[in-house]
Amino acid sequence: MRQFGLKQSVIVFAVVGAVYALVAWDRLAQPSPQFHFVDLAESFMHGRLDTETPKQRSSHARPEDPQGYREAIKRSEQAGGWNDWAAIRTLTLEDGQVVRGRFPWPGDSGERRHLFYTDDGYELKIVVPQDLARTCGESGRRICDETTYYVSFPPFPALVFMPFAALMGYDVNDVLVTLLVGALNAVLIFWFLQLLVIRGHSTRSTTDNLWLTFAFAFGTVAFFSSVRGEVWFTALVFGVGLNVGYMLAALDLKHPLVAGLLLGLGVATRVPIAFCFAFFAWQLFFPGGRWQSGRTREILVKGAWFAAPLIVIGVALMQYNKARFGDAMEFGHSYLSGGAADRVRDHGMFSWTYLNRNLLSAFVSLPRILPSAPFVQVSTHGVGLLFTTPILALVLWPRQRPAIRGALWAAVALAVLPGLFYQNTGWSQFGYRFALDFLPYLFALLAVEGRPLSRRVKAVILFAIIVNLFGAITFGRFGQFYYETILPGAT
Repeated sequence: MRQFGLKQSVIVFAVVGAVYALVAWDRLAQPSPQFHFVDLAESFMHGRLDTETPKQRSSHARPEDPQGYREAIKRSEQAGGWNDWAAIRTLTLEDGQVVRGRFPWPGDSGERRHLFYTDDGYELKIVVPQDLARTCGESGRRICDETTYYVSFPPFPALVFMPFAALMGYDVNDVLVTLLVGALNAVLIFWFLQLLVIRGHSTRSTTDNLWLTFAFAFGTVAFFSSVRGEVWFTALVFGVGLNVGYMLAALDLKHPLVAGLLLGLGVATRVPIAFCFAFFAWQLFFPGGRWQSGRTREILVKGAWFAAPLIVIGVALMQYNKARFGDAMEFGHSYLSGGAADRVRDHGMFSWTYLNRNLLSAFVSLPRILPSAPFVQVSTHGVGLLFTTPILALVLWPRQRPAIRGALWAAVALAVLPGLFYQNTGWSQFGYRFALDFLPYLFALLAVEGRPLSRRVKAVILFAIIVNLFGAITFGRFGQFYYETILPGAT
C-alpha cells in the first residue's frame, strides 16, 4: 500500500468525499426518489424477481410494509412517477391460452393498438377486454389481465445494497452510498496511475498523478453523477469502481482471475463495460505491443483464468433475463414505457439511426449563451466531452508511446461504441454520462503519453473543474439553466 502513496490516498478520499458531500448538500438528507436498486434488493431478499412497488401508492400503508416503504413511494410520486420500471402484461385469452408480452402501440388510434408482441417472438391481435377470459381474481369473474413489474437495470448494485436494506429497509440513503463510492473511485484512479509508474509504463510524478486524479473526480461527468444517487447515476459510479479495479488486476496480466471477476461484476452493473475486455485481451495477445511466438501455453492458461468468472457471471445474467422476460439477452428495456419503448420498437435498442445525435451529445454539444438571465443554458441531452473535459484532447498528441497504450486505446475504441449506437443519448444529463464507461482508460492514456502538465494544461483542468462544478450544483436543482431540445436522428 505504501508504494501507492497511502497518505496521498487518504487525502484524495477525504477531499473528494468532502467536496462531493458539500455539493450534494440537501440531497444527503434523504434517499433519492429513484430507488430501483433498493427495491430490487428487497425483492431478492423475499425470493422474487419482480416487484409490486409500481402498483403501490404512498397513502395505502400496510402493516407488513418494510421500513421507509411508503415514504420512498411518496418521493417517487413527487418526482413525477414511475420512471424506467419494466412492465410485462400477462393475458389469458377466452380459449384459455396464456401469453406474456406487450402492446407496442398503446397510443395508436388505429388497428395497431391491438397488436400484441409475446415474449417468445409471436405477434397476435388481441382486443382488450373483448378477447380476454373473465375467470380471474377471488371472485373468478375478473378480466384476466395482469401487469408484472421488474427493475430493468443489471442486478449487481442491488446485491451491494442488500445488507443495507436488511438493516434499514427503504431508508437506505443511496445518495450517500453513491457519493462514497465516487470518492473511492478517485482513490482507485490514483492507484492505477501510480501502478503505471511502478510497472514502468508511465513517467509521471506523484504530483502529476494527483492532478490527473482530481481532474477525473472534479473535471469530468463523474462529478455530477456521484452527487445524485438515483439508479442511473449509481450504476455508472459503481461501474467506474469495478472497471478501475479490473484495470488494476489486468495490468501486465498479473491477476487474470481477479480481473475476470471484476470485469464480470462490472458487466452485471453496466453491460457496456463488457467491451473493456479488450484491455486484457490486447496485453494477452500483443505483450510489448506486438505478437510474440512461443506463448501458446501462457495465452491458454491466463485466458482461461480470465474467462472463467466472466462465463459464470454471463450465464447467470442470461438466466436471470430468461426467467423474467423469456429472452436471455433482454434486460427489460424493451418493456419500458414512453419514448424509449417507441424508439426501441421502431429502430431497435442499437441502430445507426441514433449515431448522429449520439455523436453530437457525446463530443461536440455546447451550452448556449443568452443575452439575459440565466445567461447560459445546457441541453438536457448534455454538453459534450470536449467542453466538460477538454484536457482529453491531449491524448491525440502523445509525447510518449509506451506499449500499454495499445491496450488502453483498444478498450476505449470498443467501449465507446455501445453508447454511440444506443437508443438514448443519456438524457437527462449535464454531460455525456455514458463516458464513465471508458473515461478511466482515457485518463490512463493522459498519464502514459507523457505530455507535460504545463501551466496551460493545468488551466484547462481548472476550467473543466469549474464547468463540472456548475453541472454538479445546478443539474436537478435549477431548471432555468437547462432546456429541452430534439437532436437530429431518431426521436
